[in-house]
Amino acid sequence: MIAIEIGRRDLDELTKTKVKNLPGALFSGASPLLKPFMNKLEALLPPENRGRGDSYVLCALHSHIDEVHADEGQIVVRSGDKVVWIRREELAELMDERYPTTGHQRLNLPGLLFLQSGPALQAASAMILRREHRLRIPDGRRTMRYIFHMGVARLDADKERIRIGFDLERLPKRADGSSTLE
Repeated sequence: MIAIEIGRRDLDELTKTKVKNLPGALFSGASPLLKPFMNKLEALLPPENRGRGDSYVLCALHSHIDEVHADEGQIVVRSGDKVVWIRREELAELMDERYPTTGHQRLNLPGLLFLQSGPALQAASAMILRREHRLRIPDGRRTMRYIFHMGVARLDADKERIRIGFDLERLPKRADGSSTLE
């Protein structure tokens, strides 16, 4: 597994994007991952910001989140002394109800959460992976999203930086067994 770190300065220099709250950057895109958990996430907001609907909650999370951790088993979101856990089993059960014929054994929480982030964080991550690890990340949006969905194995974000663990072993291989990104 390889790891990269992204700070405010990286986002500003690489993508010309100013981010006030780094953990909130993981909640700036559009993905269905968090929709079933909006009631849980709304509990992280101050009382005066609750009850305004899912779109408002997603937008308000940007500034109210202090830390995020995602691994194979769970996503943990912290705001002050409040903590919300989204467990892999919960998401698999919800998906099983809606899509009973789909196997959920390859459900990757960190990758799904990373896809929830905005294009600036994804572009900066691709640039850092290219620069620091000499990986050839294709520019196509769908291909890049697939690579991040499958390859992001761990996420940790706080007010100072976002740390991303990237597992090349999860990605398709060439016939000789080498990574398609090297």
